[in-house]
Amino acid sequence: MIMKQSLLGIGGKLILYTTLYTGFATALTVLYPNFFFIRDELVLGLCALGYIFLVLGIILLMVVGRQFMREFKEGILMNKGVYRYSRNPMYAAWALFIIPGLSLLSISWIFFFTPFVFYLVFKIHIREEEEFLEGYFGEAYLEYKEKTGQLCPKFSNLT
Repeated sequence: MIMKQSLLGIGGKLILYTTLYTGFATALTVLYPNFFFIRDELVLGLCALGYIFLVLGIILLMVVGRQFMREFKEGILMNKGVYRYSRNPMYAAWALFIIPGLSLLSISWIFFFTPFVFYLVFKIHIREEEEFLEGYFGEAYLEYKEKTGQLCPKFSNLT
């Protein structure tokens, strides 16, 4: 069993596969702009929504990053602050806000699938991090896992 977790966790895999998809989406958009670009009155609304998502995601990422950098070094189970609501708030910031925001700003409908690609890769590979954390923190992590959602809060347990 591995007793040390990388600072990136599964982030490298998320970056790799999401970047591969966005490269593919970019190539298709460049080759077939008339098919992929959204050209109508929706553009302004999509851009505004994209900026809102992006700002919310960056704020969440900054809050999580600050807590993560402080507590990761100490090797303690992060279950306070933002981690009280999500076991993976950094990935949540990307999956729920930043990537959707950037996708909306692209004004190419093929990019709207990027958050789903990110989420699929997340679901496939998050098991690696969870197995490490179960081995490292034992019962404490299993209790935390039971009451805390992977990305989004378990609303029944917010009290």
